[in-house]
Amino acid sequence: MSSSHAKDSSFLGGRIPAEVESLSKNLKDVDQEMFRKILKAVVSALEGKDCREVMKSIAESSVVPQERLSHIVAGMYRLLSEAIRIPVSSLKQEAFKEDLREVRIPEDFITDFSSVVFGNRRAVLDAATSQNDPHLPTLDQLKWRVDVAISTSSLARALQPSVLMQMKLSDGSFHRFEVPVTKFQELRYNVAMILKEMNALEKRSILKIQD
Repeated sequence: MSSSHAKDSSFLGGRIPAEVESLSKNLKDVDQEMFRKILKAVVSALEGKDCREVMKSIAESSVVPQERLSHIVAGMYRLLSEAIRIPVSSLKQEAFKEDLREVRIPEDFITDFSSVVFGNRRAVLDAATSQNDPHLPTLDQLKWRVDVAISTSSLARALQPSVLMQMKLSDGSFHRFEVPVTKFQELRYNVAMILKEMNALEKRSILKIQD
């Protein structure tokens, strides 16, 4: 894989996060046993577990200075967080490894990172990420009907049609509101324009994840 190809399809995006950039230099002189201890703690943290005692134990037993250790943990956490945001079906294992080589991660450590992202614990990481990520209720049901106001305090609104809408959200709440037909037409037009822009963006090869 060429260097430019790797950068175009990098799971880290166009700009490498600072935590990941500093990871390789802070991993110097770290043996694989210590690396795997730290990696195990970071993976547990991503799964939502309390790892303070484990990290304290690692810090006390490690010959690596605490400042460097902090950079290693931050870099690992950011690297894995970015990787598991991308579905396995879109992120190819070899491309992932090549991206890590681009940021100068040692080959032995690349294998361990890959086993986390593509291994048996991936389902647990995906579930934890989905649960912990901030999100809003989704739309479960939408009902609407056109109504005409016959009696109203405003003559300007008399006999003017409007769209009555009721939304049921995934959290069980209901929201009812009235939309004038003119505003409904604006909404329909703007949604159509957004869909058109999204289709145009999808056709740009730079945004496609390469195999």
